[in-house]
Amino acid sequence: MDTFRPFKQEDVWSKIEAEKRRDRLVRRISIVAWAVTLAVLLVFTVMVGIEVSRTLALMRVGAVSSGALVGVIMPFIAVVGTVSLLIAVLSTVGVFLRLRTSSLSEIQWRLAALEQMLVAGPGSEEGGVPS
Repeated sequence: MDTFRPFKQEDVWSKIEAEKRRDRLVRRISIVAWAVTLAVLLVFTVMVGIEVSRTLALMRVGAVSSGALVGVIMPFIAVVGTVSLLIAVLSTVGVFLRLRTSSLSEIQWRLAALEQMLVAGPGSEEGGVPS
C-alpha cells in the first residue's frame, strides 16, 4: 500500500541545497583535474621542446635527417590530441548528465514543496499562502 508522507518545506529546501553543494564539489574536482592535466602537459611540452631543439641542432650540422624531427614531435601530438579528446568528451558528457540530473531533482523537490504548500492550506505552519 502506497502512503503519502508529506514533506516539510525545510526538508525540501535542504535537499535542494545538498544537491547544489554536490554540484559545487564536482566543479571543484573538475577544476583540480584540469589544473593537474595542464601542469603535466606543460612539463611534457618542455621536455619535447628540449628534444626538438637538440634534434634541430643535429639537423643543422647534418647528423640527422628531417624525419628525426617528425619522430620527436609525433608522440607529443598524439598525447596532446588524445588528452584533449578524452577531456572534451568526458567533460561534455559529465556536464550534460549532471545538469540534467540536478535540474530534474530540483524540479521534483520544488513540486513537492508546492504540493505541500497547497495541501497545508493558507495560514498553516508547514506552508501555504501567507495571510
